[in-house]
Formats: sequence, C-alpha cells, structure tokens
Amino acid sequence: MKVLLVQSYLRDKSEPVYPIGLAYIASSLTGHEVRILDLNIAKDPYAELNAVMASFKPDVAGISLRNIDNQKRIELYYYYKDFELLLKNINTANPDTIIVVGGAGFSMFAEEIMKQNPAINYGIYLEGEDVFPELLKNIKEPESVKGIFVRKHGKVAFTGQRALPDFRRLPPPRRDMIDITPYLANQSGIGIQTKRGCILKCAYCNYPVLNGSVMRLREPAGIVDEIAELVNRYGVKHFIFADSVFNLPQKHAKAICEEILKRNIKVEWTAWLDIRYVDKGFLLLAAKAGCKSVAFSPDAISNSALKALKKGISEDDIWKTVALFTETEELKKLNVSFGSFINPPGETLAGLLKTIFFYFRVKLALKRRGGASLNWIRIEPDTEVYNIALKEGLLDKNTALLPNNEKGLKNLFYSRSTLSISDPVIIGFFKAIELLKKAVRKG
Repeated sequence: MKVLLVQSYLRDKSEPVYPIGLAYIASSLTGHEVRILDLNIAKDPYAELNAVMASFKPDVAGISLRNIDNQKRIELYYYYKDFELLLKNINTANPDTIIVVGGAGFSMFAEEIMKQNPAINYGIYLEGEDVFPELLKNIKEPESVKGIFVRKHGKVAFTGQRALPDFRRLPPPRRDMIDITPYLANQSGIGIQTKRGCILKCAYCNYPVLNGSVMRLREPAGIVDEIAELVNRYGVKHFIFADSVFNLPQKHAKAICEEILKRNIKVEWTAWLDIRYVDKGFLLLAAKAGCKSVAFSPDAISNSALKALKKGISEDDIWKTVALFTETEELKKLNVSFGSFINPPGETLAGLLKTIFFYFRVKLALKRRGGASLNWIRIEPDTEVYNIALKEGLLDKNTALLPNNEKGLKNLFYSRSTLSISDPVIIGFFKAIELLKKAVRKG
C-alpha cells in the first residue's frame, strides 16, 4: 500500500523538530511504499500537502498529532484547530484515502477526537510501531487489531488494550526518508530516544500513561551507533536526547556517555535531567562526552509546592544544583535552564515570592549561559492536578479539556485559588518583558 505519514502543522512558527516518531513508524512499515511529509518545514504547508496528495495518491494517510497546544498561558497556540484543517485538506484532495491518526496528543483525547472528526477512519492509541503494520495487514477486519479506535455501527469503539512494543527490538528510525537539513539549525531539532516509559509520579504529568510506567531501555551501543550515523552520514553537529529524563537511571546515561568517549565521537548534545540523579561526577562525564546544554524541571521552589507536585526534591536540592554550575570551573561553559510553575498546588505567598526571586537570581548567576522559565500548569487528563482542580472547584467533570476554541483553552491552566489574584500582574509583567526583548532585537 502507499502510505503518506504526515506531521501535523504547528502554526506558531517555532523551530522545526525532526519527526522521530514518524521515522520509527516508517521503519516498521516494511513492504509498503512510504513517504514522510512534515508540514512544519514547508513554505506553504497545505499547498505542499495538496501537491503530494495529487502526485503520490496515497492509499493511507497516517497523521501524527504530537501536541494539542503549546501549553503556554502567555502566547498560547491551539494546534488542534489546525489539525481539523489538515483532515479537511486530505479528505478534499482524495476522499478515498484512509485516514489513520496517532501520536501523544491524539492518545490523550482519542475517543473525543474520533467523535469530533468523522473524517478519521482509525485511531492508534499510544505507540504505533506494532499496531500500524498490523492494521494495514488487517484493514478489512480492523476489529481484530488490538489498540485502535474504529467506527462500528455509527459509533466509535476501542478494540482493547495491547502491550507496548519492546523498544530494544525496534529497528532504528528511517532518517533517510526526509531531508534532515531544515532541522540542523535548531539545537534541539534532531532527537535521539534512549528509552521509553517513566517511573516518576509528577502530579501534573501523564507520561506514565502515554509511555508506560515501566522504563524500556535501549542498549547503549545501539544508541551510540545511531549517534555515529547522524554525525558521519548526515553531518549532525548537535542533537538532543529526546527522553523526558536522560539521567534516569543514571547508570544507563553514564554508559551512553562512556560509549561516546570510547568511540571518540565529536558531537554536541542537550538533555533534560532530573535533579535527584545529578552529581558533579556525572556532569563532568557528560560534558566530556559532548554535553553543551542541560535543562531541569524542578517545577517549584518552595518545599510545600514540591511536595504537592510529588517531585521528591527539596528547595536545598535545587540551590545545590545551581551551585554545581556556578562553582565548578569545568561546568561553567554549560548552558543551564530551570523550569518552574506559577502558583502550583501547595504554593503559598512566600513560595510565590521565592519562585520570582529564583527566576531573577538564577538569570544573574548564569548570565548568558541560561536561566529560568516560568509557566502555569496546563490541566490534562489522567493527572493528579486534574483531580486537585476538581476538588478546588477550578473546573467540574463537564469541563472539556479539549475545548472548542482558544478562549476555552485559556481557562485550563491551573493557578491555586488563594494566589490566582496575582496572575494578571505576573502575566502583564512577562508580556512587558517580551515586548522589551522584541524591541531590543529590532534595534
């Protein structure tokens, strides 16, 4: 069959990220004629889509809906509305093309999205490397395939849960199916996955549902084989470890760094790290292996908020981590960032003031090497924050977490009711900073 894999369009003009999920899917579709189209690197996304639909004439269009929105209360974008336009374009170009949708964004709201968009024939719930080829093989009897949403007698039905694929046995992603050049300018544009699954229990996050609550680790040698190919075949000079947390378990991350050094691969990389599994020795090893930038997500500064968010760290742990980068000479060249939430569960007025102080103190301490970012929690299904928001009356069980428009989306950011009066002031302040930055850049 002819299969066109499409990365859904993100209209906020953020730097493009290589569609590694689709590259993995492409590797699993042996025996089919496959193409990948990333609308985010097209000058005119829908014109290019229509042209490919006309020339390739796919039997199946597989769409990755990776993100529902950009999760930023300030400068908010609702990608889901563009997804609906994408479906319309495919359906108009060729009504006979079977539309299959998957991706993390889809899986969060799978049944709702199927009901709202009758153009979708099938929906893949969670990871698709095993289920997609099985669906194509059984396209006349889709109900026999576990892990998909189908339409039956005018209703949406789920065929049943299936085990997640063994990540270690999956073939490497097909990097040759789409030009890698447009992604090279973005230092986080090229991603490498070392694992899937998350054992952490952060109150705002649904990764354990989307990726499983058991970590599935790849062999370090195979990971570094992939790095070597990116460097030697494609000229990649910088990539990101596209794991939610690279240094968990730390032993696995160390083995990868040691393998990079063993092979003398010269490449720079970025990673998300967990404060609990960071120490001076690990950071020095990572830096020696090419690490140039790290990001942390403590998500709060006060101990009360950290406890409510189930982060497993303390305020002291955060400041000790900052000190590693300001006091260790060999680490002073690394770019470092820390992300925190405004008014999360468990926050107090003193905690809010600590968060704002941390934001400015870290920016001053790290200077141009990084800093801190602040945002609000986007309330999502299958999270403890959703249950907290229900208890606090911020929403009810009839509140749509997949709203009809951007206006509805703005109401889905958590802010503790006792502190939410501060939100307009904080929003106004950060908008003013953004305007100032734009003015400086212009001039």
